[in-house]
Amino acid sequence: MELGPWRVTAVPSEHCPPDRYPGTIDQPLAVPARAGAYRCGEAWSLLVEHDAVGATLVQGSAGFVPGALDGLRAEVVFLGIGQLGLLGPEYVEGYWTHTVLAVGARRVVLTHWDDFFRPLDRPLRALPYAGDDLDVTMRELRYLAGRDGVSLHFPTLGRREDPWRS
Repeated sequence: MELGPWRVTAVPSEHCPPDRYPGTIDQPLAVPARAGAYRCGEAWSLLVEHDAVGATLVQGSAGFVPGALDGLRAEVVFLGIGQLGLLGPEYVEGYWTHTVLAVGARRVVLTHWDDFFRPLDRPLRALPYAGDDLDVTMRELRYLAGRDGVSLHFPTLGRREDPWRS
């Protein structure tokens, strides 16, 4: 679809395994809500392009479809990394290959790593160890990024940032 100078291409993807809460949210949620109320529904990779700015891939969940992004290009990837620390190095490398390397990105902005049940007026913190292990995730991603010459970046809550600038 085109939105003014922006082009957005939605590519079917997968949610990070295991999908603990399959199904869709069919009515607005009353918050606070139990974790199981947040159904995963469909998952998409979004390629967002602008002729003057460049292209970025938004990979909201740490799932992927092998080969789905082949032929697409993006300088930056917003990479959802929630639960990667529980999935093992082989899965993390497959995820990296089929997202970051598939689109030729040189910069990765890490997202979906924080405890999203915590209010945003409090400092961010990683998901509890029962749901993820951010230390394991970062060890794997730092290795892959160093190997492939890709920069990793955590955004700062509440601060406007330019993902195309180092």
